[in-house]
Amino acid sequence: MITVNGLSVPKPEVDWTDVEEPVSVGNARVLNAIFNGVDLNVFKLINSCSTAKEAWKTLEVAYEGTSKVKILRLQLITSKFEALRMTEDESVSDYNKGVLEIANESLMLGEKIPDSKIVRKVLRSLPRKLDMKVIVIEEAHDITTLKLDELFGSVLTFEMAIAVRETKKGKGIAFKSTHVSEK
Repeated sequence: MITVNGLSVPKPEVDWTDVEEPVSVGNARVLNAIFNGVDLNVFKLINSCSTAKEAWKTLEVAYEGTSKVKILRLQLITSKFEALRMTEDESVSDYNKGVLEIANESLMLGEKIPDSKIVRKVLRSLPRKLDMKVIVIEEAHDITTLKLDELFGSVLTFEMAIAVRETKKGKGIAFKSTHVSEK
């Protein structure tokens, strides 16, 4: 950009230095990639941006909000994480989805919840029907190194075993009785 009569106008390409040309080409490529990677509604937000950096900053504010909004969202996610509990009628798979959703939201805002913290929280928040499994996991594994997918796999297997037992318990053998009367 150059200033002409107090106004900032683009510098003619013929006057570009050897450094300015590749920078401009790189900016145009990145800006084009950003434009092509968004839908029409988002494109309307950034179509007036002249640099890739400006477009990216606009997208960051639109999706993540300002730093204050980001901090508030992180606080809300932390509150959700702390209040997390599996209900008696909730399946392990559904609970797993909820836990991962919260962990991913936090990660997207730049704050990764450590796996060991998530594992400890999950073990504390499982319902009473899974207490025996929690005790076995705590005794058999080092919960500081236990992976979340291993934990949920183990709990899911236990839940499935309980379900099989419950269905077998309901199925009994019924004998048909016949009564023969003597005459």
